[in-house]
Amino acid sequence: MKILLTGGAGYIGNELVYRLSEEAGIEEILVYDNLRKGNYNLFTGLRKVPGKNVRFLQGDILDSRTLRSAMKGVDLVIHLAAKVPTPYADQDPHDFEQSNHWGTAEVVYAAEEESVGRFIYLSSQSVYGHGDIKSTEHPRVPTSYYSISKMRGEEHVLRLMEKISVQLVRCANVYGYSKNLRVETEINQLIFDAHFTNRVSIHGDPEFTQTYISLYRLVEVLAQMVNKNVESDVYNLSHLSVSSMDMVEGLKVIYPGLETIFVDQHIPLHDLKMECDGRLAPLLPNDTSIVQDLQKFKELFTF
Repeated sequence: MKILLTGGAGYIGNELVYRLSEEAGIEEILVYDNLRKGNYNLFTGLRKVPGKNVRFLQGDILDSRTLRSAMKGVDLVIHLAAKVPTPYADQDPHDFEQSNHWGTAEVVYAAEEESVGRFIYLSSQSVYGHGDIKSTEHPRVPTSYYSISKMRGEEHVLRLMEKISVQLVRCANVYGYSKNLRVETEINQLIFDAHFTNRVSIHGDPEFTQTYISLYRLVEVLAQMVNKNVESDVYNLSHLSVSSMDMVEGLKVIYPGLETIFVDQHIPLHDLKMECDGRLAPLLPNDTSIVQDLQKFKELFTF
């Protein structure tokens, strides 16, 4: 099997490359990334990719010519490349549209033209806006430029589903260690601040709750999906719902003297809780709690 992984040098892609390179049945993993975020950590350091089946091509998903050339002979496309809301999901709407909407369109067009057999697209729970999400039938009501662009990208992928096998995965907020770390995501920022300043800030209602999944679990699910005959459909992928206050209490187990500052705690926020699809739930590793995940993260700090 030959796999093209867009955004393969990024926060999620970096770890997925390591995981997939262990699989004996994968002949080649082509990491396709524009390196705009300066994600060079995949290529350096003492941690080596386990297999000899990884290749890199620097390219942008908006570069249709390079993209089509890269997809020749590819069996599976895993589309991770995206502009993510760091730190603001409501700034630079043009950039979100270009990367997440039209960039996804270009990836889909190339997959069609090169007759790729299968397509996995990582979308976001943010397309639902807010609420208690029980299934993928829940209305999509995006509330930011980021989530709007992800929803528009979904439309191109859904059209592709009429022609080839597609797994569109709406993923919960991701946290956890990666060699190409995103510190600005909520839980990652909190543990960074806790470790180096012994102080964290919670903005808005401390009972505000969202659904999360550790990077380790996400990568494991994606890796298993690659090797399984998964139905062509839309999926919700999550692990647990956690409030801001839950996060603080978990961090205090690891950092007992942690100082907590609450900012504008009287401002209500709309929860976003999403149940995991029953077809993906059996693929989730359940060997650790969020406190254990954070403890492992702490152990990876250099000082």
